[in-house]
Amino acid sequence: MSGAKLKLGDVFDVARGGSPRPIESFITDDPSGVNWIMIGDAVSGSKYIERTAKKIRPEGTRKSRQVYPGDFLLTNSMSFGRPYILKTEGCIHDGWLVLSPKTDKIHTDFFYYYLGSPKIKNQLASRAAGAVVKNLNSSIVRELEIELPTLIEQKRIATILDKADALRRKRQQALELADQFLRSVFMEMFGDPVSNPKGWGEAPLSTGIARIESGWSAKGDNRPAGEGQIGVLKISSVTTGKFIPSENKVVDELTVPAGKKLLKPRAGDLLFSRANTRDLVAATAIVDRDYDNLFLPDKLWKIQTNEQLLPEFLNYLLWHQRMRDRLRSQATGTSGSMLNISKKKFEETSAIFPPIEKQRKFVDMYRKARAISEKYSSSSDLTEELFASASQKAFSSQL
Repeated sequence: MSGAKLKLGDVFDVARGGSPRPIESFITDDPSGVNWIMIGDAVSGSKYIERTAKKIRPEGTRKSRQVYPGDFLLTNSMSFGRPYILKTEGCIHDGWLVLSPKTDKIHTDFFYYYLGSPKIKNQLASRAAGAVVKNLNSSIVRELEIELPTLIEQKRIATILDKADALRRKRQQALELADQFLRSVFMEMFGDPVSNPKGWGEAPLSTGIARIESGWSAKGDNRPAGEGQIGVLKISSVTTGKFIPSENKVVDELTVPAGKKLLKPRAGDLLFSRANTRDLVAATAIVDRDYDNLFLPDKLWKIQTNEQLLPEFLNYLLWHQRMRDRLRSQATGTSGSMLNISKKKFEETSAIFPPIEKQRKFVDMYRKARAISEKYSSSSDLTEELFASASQKAFSSQL
């Protein structure tokens, strides 16, 4: 790809969102409310944000930032730089950056792929600030150097990448349908776990938990692991509800302090993010297989259950929106910053405890649905390689 050398700020107005505080005081169910766009509104695998789960009162817009259809949103921390195209309007909090086109000489789909390409992500990663959590700010993004080909060339590249991306999306949609099915089965079998309409026995989560373990805080780089190196998982490895082992950073084995236990993810482990931004804290995922070259950080817990709770049941219990809201309400931290859930508060949280036979029936459904999903997952590497190859060629003048 070749074109005019520009800075991203030459073609986009770049700004950070903002939150009226305390945000809980501005959330409303009134139809006249303004869409409140959260990171959780970004559907896994989709390039668009089309609707929001919550609204804020109109007066809250004065302390936030309004965005419109056609704008791009980028997350500014954690798995930063992931682009989404807006198909709705509303307001964004300070976990988002918005890129609003300044010219009609850009093709939206082209920039979706360009902003999400390894070329751009590597530039962002090298410039992001923050010792513990790398963050983007509007200046970093605005100063990013880009190449802007002609509009005709942008459309040509976007058309090719759309075709490669379509293969990935079909697989992702199949996996998403399986997960939606299991969430529906959970609700049908157990009901709302907070209001508990089916009258299940309730007790603190500690009643069904045998052990909670976590790793240690390790600083690493976003580079491929080599000899003598291991990967420490990022909290973004569980934020979608699916375990993503590629979300890790690399550390040298020699830097591991003496006596530090390397807690490795094993098949069937239930992982829980005890620290994250408000939208993403309390996410869970079940590990699909053993990983010998990865270990857990301090912000991810490995939860082992006892005979009263099955991990697959607990996974869907904790993912239920009402349960996540309950856990978030007990977290420490301020709105817009990283929240932390203490082990003590987590264990004291009240939860439903259906009979183990009922949980086993759900787990049987889970395993059957997973077996079907794995048939689609087997094509994962091929579709990802195809898209990655096409993307690399597109943005290095080889396509």
